[in-house]
Amino acid sequence: MKLTTKLNKVSLSVSHFSVKGSIIAIQIFFQTLWKKRISYLLLSPFLVIFIVFGLLPIAWSARLALTEYRGIKTVPPKWVGTQNFEDILQITIRVLPPEIDEATGEQVYKCGRKKMPESEARVLMAEGEECEARMMTPRDVLPKGYSEYDRYNFRGKTYLVGATDPRFWRAMYNTVRYTIGSVILTTLGGLFLALMLQKQTRTNMVLRVVFFLPAVTSGIAITAVWKWIFAGESYGLANTIFDMVGMGRQDFLADVRWTMPILIWLALWGGMGFPMILFLAGLKNIPLELYEAAAIDGASVPRRFRHITLPLLRPTFLYVVIIGIINAFQVFDVVYVVFSTTQNIGGVLDSALTVVTYLYDQGFNELQLGYASSIAWVLFGVIFVMTVLSLRLGRVNESY
Repeated sequence: MKLTTKLNKVSLSVSHFSVKGSIIAIQIFFQTLWKKRISYLLLSPFLVIFIVFGLLPIAWSARLALTEYRGIKTVPPKWVGTQNFEDILQITIRVLPPEIDEATGEQVYKCGRKKMPESEARVLMAEGEECEARMMTPRDVLPKGYSEYDRYNFRGKTYLVGATDPRFWRAMYNTVRYTIGSVILTTLGGLFLALMLQKQTRTNMVLRVVFFLPAVTSGIAITAVWKWIFAGESYGLANTIFDMVGMGRQDFLADVRWTMPILIWLALWGGMGFPMILFLAGLKNIPLELYEAAAIDGASVPRRFRHITLPLLRPTFLYVVIIGIINAFQVFDVVYVVFSTTQNIGGVLDSALTVVTYLYDQGFNELQLGYASSIAWVLFGVIFVMTVLSLRLGRVNESY
């Protein structure tokens, strides 16, 4: 009984001190806030704008990502939890088995328009008839709710890749391809321009401005010009040049083989200027004494570039790559202006569909605002992971 009484007194004293400590902390907070009221008052316009147009939309998007909402005022958002994320990310791989004839138990072949067992097809193939093995349909193999995304042949087996949202995975695949190609080429192109225009001459100053202009020009204006260049009609500049040299016309924007090269070429042409400026700034910070000492020691120009320039440009490389990855994963204007049609926002066979264009399609064309918000958060997660990996890889050799 006495022990219980003592424990109660101790708990009351602890709670008293905790309440008193909280009150003191609040008093200190408001006192500090009052002492710095002028500073916070000057910051308040930015803070209000940031909260209204930054934090609140982010919080609202996070809420919408867990709901089903079609933007109808009379129909409130329906809470679905993580169902949107499951519908976006679920993927499965199944072996696609051959179609079996129920009567004979043999594999079914298709010869012309006829289906027949393997034994009968062998006879026709011996006579020169072309036959192909029939596989089961994806709906017989994939679970309910899954659709075919792609199929691959490996070691004599056909593997079927199914997803609950195949268009998202197509968009992600295109975005990753675009990111790899554009980031590598723009980074190397910017470094090459910086090395070529490093000297402070009047010609180099003019060329720097010329190469940097696309970085500060409206993206819509640039992509509209490039759409005219690659237009399949007679007024397209590329096809006009092809006609002049005797080559046949190409329908660039309707050919899936040209889609990704055009996107990467646009990124290279318009994206080299910004890395060039950053690399120029990094090159200026490298002491000339290092190059002079290396030259005295007999180091060649390639060795000086490898052992001095590249290591000291590592922070610049890291920044350029991270910014390039973030911008490439968010590409939208090029696809929307150049490749979108009234039937499909992602071009022919979704060959130009990226994650952001798919997000736009779901949100503003299909009015699936909750689903589009989920795609936005998935994209945020991918960019966050890619940024962290880039930082980790960039810090591997910090001894430089």
